[in-house]
Amino acid sequence: MAKLNIYIVEDSPIIAAALKQLIIKLGHTVAGVSESYEDAVEHLSKAAIDMVITDIMLSGKKNGIDLGAYVKEHLNVPVIYQSSITDTGIVYDAMRTGPLAYLVKPVGRQELSTALLSVEAV
Repeated sequence: MAKLNIYIVEDSPIIAAALKQLIIKLGHTVAGVSESYEDAVEHLSKAAIDMVITDIMLSGKKNGIDLGAYVKEHLNVPVIYQSSITDTGIVYDAMRTGPLAYLVKPVGRQELSTALLSVEAV
């Protein structure tokens, strides 16, 4: 598997740090971390990334689904959602943006590894 540059968008510093460590242990690079849609949009346009992993609920007015739609339209890189939200309506809204995966927190090593393997198929 190729080494990926992954950008994390997560408003919980503890979860962001854990996800960052997991990504590094899987042999990939974390290109940056943001807590909000607005901060992510500002930094994503400047970062060399292969994919984005975003939470659904973020700091600020817009959420991770908004970010997923933005990334698909403007950056054309895969998105993985990770969230503790399992509400069918929200999951459906997220899936309409065409993500690579929707992972339920806490995200485990095996499920993240499997989702990242899908990047090469995209």
